[in-house]
Amino acid sequence: MSNKPTSLPPIEETDKEGTFSEENDLLELRGLILGHIESQLAQLQVRLDDSTVRAKEVGRILPESIIHRSSEDDGLSVALMPVVEQAVRFSIKTNLKVFADALFPVMGPAIRKAIAEALRGMMQSLNEAMEKSLSWQGIRWRLEAFRTKKPLSEIMLLHSIVYRVEQIFLIHRQTGLMLQHMVIEQIELQDADMVSSMLTAIRDFVADSFKVQEQDSLETIRVGELTVWIEQGPTAILAAVIRGNAPESLRTILQEALETVHLQYAEALESFEGDTDQFESAKPALEVCLRSQYKQDAKKLSPVLIGIAGGIVTALIVWIAFALHDHRRWTDLLTRLNAEEGIVVTSTEKQNGTYIVRGLRDELSIDPFILLQQAKMKPDQVSFHWTPYQAMSETIALRRLRRILRPPDTVTLKLQKGVLVAEGSAPHDWVIDARRLVQAMPGIETFQTDGLVELDLDVLQAFDNYVETLKHEKGIVVTSAEKRQGEYHISGLLDPLARNPLDLLSATKLANAKVIFHWEPYQSLDPFLILERAKRLLDPPNTISLQVEDGCLVVRGSAPHRWIVELLRWIRTIPGAPCLRAKDLVDLELKELLTLKRDIEAQNILFLPNTPNPIQNQIETMERVASDIQKAMELSNQLGIPIHVTVLGHTDRTGTEERNRRLSQRRGQRVLDFLVLRGIPSHQVSVESIGSTQPLLDEDREQDRERNRRVSFQVILAQENPKD
Repeated sequence: MSNKPTSLPPIEETDKEGTFSEENDLLELRGLILGHIESQLAQLQVRLDDSTVRAKEVGRILPESIIHRSSEDDGLSVALMPVVEQAVRFSIKTNLKVFADALFPVMGPAIRKAIAEALRGMMQSLNEAMEKSLSWQGIRWRLEAFRTKKPLSEIMLLHSIVYRVEQIFLIHRQTGLMLQHMVIEQIELQDADMVSSMLTAIRDFVADSFKVQEQDSLETIRVGELTVWIEQGPTAILAAVIRGNAPESLRTILQEALETVHLQYAEALESFEGDTDQFESAKPALEVCLRSQYKQDAKKLSPVLIGIAGGIVTALIVWIAFALHDHRRWTDLLTRLNAEEGIVVTSTEKQNGTYIVRGLRDELSIDPFILLQQAKMKPDQVSFHWTPYQAMSETIALRRLRRILRPPDTVTLKLQKGVLVAEGSAPHDWVIDARRLVQAMPGIETFQTDGLVELDLDVLQAFDNYVETLKHEKGIVVTSAEKRQGEYHISGLLDPLARNPLDLLSATKLANAKVIFHWEPYQSLDPFLILERAKRLLDPPNTISLQVEDGCLVVRGSAPHRWIVELLRWIRTIPGAPCLRAKDLVDLELKELLTLKRDIEAQNILFLPNTPNPIQNQIETMERVASDIQKAMELSNQLGIPIHVTVLGHTDRTGTEERNRRLSQRRGQRVLDFLVLRGIPSHQVSVESIGSTQPLLDEDREQDRERNRRVSFQVILAQENPKD
């Protein structure tokens, strides 16, 4: 920053008068800004008022909206369900026949699927009838053919047939025209159109003569050995010419064929105008109806069949013999299972040739498959299903004790009437574990260890003393200490700054023992360890002393503000922050800021009489004040302490007080402008007019009045004490 004197900027005072626009100008401005919006709003209002336009717009987006909504969830289906149900009810009430005709191709198959399939006769071909030509019955048939002058095949067919569908007519219901005609090869082809017309005429005659209702219809016509079954649909009629006595199940086949025709040719039947070529593809559906069934003669038992029956009886006898043998083995197995300790059989059964045994089994009992081998049964003959349990017999209980306690070879165990006796010698830790485990064993009332000699008691006592020593060390927390399988295990928490447990171990009798540590690192809240950790982490300057007094961390001396902030931040991160005393701690940056505050407030800028211009030699003082204010603001930013400088304008007592206040305001503003030119932020400085109310001297002399014509400074700090 330059220290050369700088001339002050001239003072200019300007007044501005506001101008107002006329009402017409405002309306014109509104039209320019909102004109296109008002036009769009008018068009939108027309679309909302015109129901025809709205209906077209909704019609364009409605299909896509329904598809989109249906893909998301079932909400649209739930909403439309009541409307669809009401429409169906109305349609049924208005015209039941239309609704029935629409459902005709669908309802028939759906109903018949719920009914058991009807008995269907077995068809017998003409070749089967020819096989009887050499039998006595065949000879009689040949004589009848010779007498009646009919072909032998026809006589054989008449005697062997039960029923046969010889012709099928598909007739258009409204016009009576034949749509399709199917006939078997053995029947001489007749004029199908004439037969179709006759059937239609007979149907109409019955309907007109007997005044039947519309849903009633002609179903059967019988002529000699022939019967005509008629099935009627909404737009077509199916007539079947049958020889013999057909079962009622044939009607189901005719109905299915008629429903198939209605389903595949619904549009063609509705719009039929005489063209029958379009129904050529319906022949496969009608051929199904050309069925027949023939009589079957009872056959005599053949010698082969008798031999087979004898073999079956022999095999049955052999099977019974083997079954009795297996039963004896099975009984032997059950006897062995029931005699074993730790096995309880609760139920037995036989399924699909396999014996199934269910019950309770102690895992320490004998393996059931060993008993299976002793009973000379195969493993695949028996399936065991055991539920585990603990047997209370002394033999099984003693096995379980040896398995759980794992006694050394120098220890013998005996169990009698709930009393467990241990004799011999064993390590102390085994004895302790055995006493603890036996308490949880069912059936053991007393554990006698009078005959046991415990080993390594001196080492165990040394281990207990060592554990107590660790518990009293700062930064060490012992959570468990025990001996397992000849090893001493110690677990707990260890502060990195605590004393090394191995250093303490060398001074005990455990030097030759195997001690295994399981430490989890942690930070102790002991004040002495906190002090040591603070010295290592914070690296205090030489001007700082850290001590522990009455359980508190005491900080004395002076340090940079950054170090003090780090100290406070670190202390707050410790759980249950320890006691901190920092009343004697001096912040160097804060101390310098307070010194600058005093220096700035001690400065005065002197002015010429009756003018806002300072004395010529005061420019250097103003430069020094600007420099000090900049330094103070930099320090305030580092400390996070907001700072504000107030420029106070003063005058002598010459003139009226109102004049003096205006003059003091101009003097303060002149200094403020100077400070802003020197880089002081304008929002951190302000001017206050004092006038002549705060004189420095009584003005008995001209020199006193000169001292009163001044500008002084007030520095305001919004300080937060970091020691609190």
